[in-house]
Amino acid sequence: MPVVARIKQVGAVFGKPRGSEAGTHPTRIQRRARDLMSFASVFAFCTVAWWLLMALLLWQARGSGSSDPALAQHLLEHWHLLPKTSYNVSMLAFAWVLGFAVAMAPIICLRKLGKSLYTQAPLSFAVARRFTWLGHALVANIVGGFTIGWVAASQIAQYQLSFSLGFLGTLTAAILAYVVAEMVREGARAAEENRAFV
Repeated sequence: MPVVARIKQVGAVFGKPRGSEAGTHPTRIQRRARDLMSFASVFAFCTVAWWLLMALLLWQARGSGSSDPALAQHLLEHWHLLPKTSYNVSMLAFAWVLGFAVAMAPIICLRKLGKSLYTQAPLSFAVARRFTWLGHALVANIVGGFTIGWVAASQIAQYQLSFSLGFLGTLTAAILAYVVAEMVREGARAAEENRAFV
């Protein structure tokens, strides 16, 4: 029995699968990682539903649907998203696709980060890579957001391109993701060096 316990301990140090896969209870980090994956899944569902709703409203407001476009136009006007009388459909479609992509990228990276934290050791290169990709996705979200804003401002009369607290929050989150990635990477290097002397 002591030999089996020692094997499990060494496996945890070297980043072997833990939790239910190893026949033990999930650690606190694994529980938080599972919560992170659940949050990302719910957030992804809400994001997809929102963008599909926006696409449907824009389609109805254009008069392409079978129902009266007045309700869709009223909702878009209330949200300051009603397009001009003569607008470029291709430009708005491009903005919609780009907006959906940059909105989903951080959510997907967040879920993959949770999966890595659940299956890998916290101080590992795999986790560091996930934090780095999360930072990349957040930067893409910022750049894509400005591009979408520029396109929207040219096609929607009520839309105004401006800075917001959301921009500052996303920029702060991206910087923190890069910092944490470097910290995890340094911890993984230190762990490898310590294992080399064992």
